[in-house]
Amino acid sequence: MKTYKQRITGILILFIMVSCALESQFALPNDEKIIPELIGEWISVENSDDRINIIKNSEESYRLQIIEKTKIDEELIGFSKTINGFSIMNLKTESNGTIKNVFYGFNVKGNTLTFSEVNDKLHDTEFESASELLKFFEENVSKKDFFINHLDLKRK
Repeated sequence: MKTYKQRITGILILFIMVSCALESQFALPNDEKIIPELIGEWISVENSDDRINIIKNSEESYRLQIIEKTKIDEELIGFSKTINGFSIMNLKTESNGTIKNVFYGFNVKGNTLTFSEVNDKLHDTEFESASELLKFFEENVSKKDFFINHLDLKRK
């Protein structure tokens, strides 16, 4: 039973990073420096074999490695943006040659990092521009159901 629970936890970490969170062909503005508190290795509370390693990619971007046991399952590039006091992670994903931007909320408190999906149910059509995407975030980020499916990780 413990192995099954550990596998579910690993799948949950991967799910939170590549799931059905809000996505768009457009990105948020990448105009903020990285947040040093995000850099490091973050471990699942449920299973210490599953973790996310966040590395500085540039002055304004991160490289996120999703690791299960000792194997890197996924590697993503992203950047953070603060909107109305809320921290948003804009991750770039590629599927069949198409790049999409996927959005997550995050919060660092002490040695705990909480990732949350941006609820894709709040917007049902494609965004027509980057400015429309930014306006959507500015108008909705403080709504109670904007962030869903929270996942807590502890700093290693």
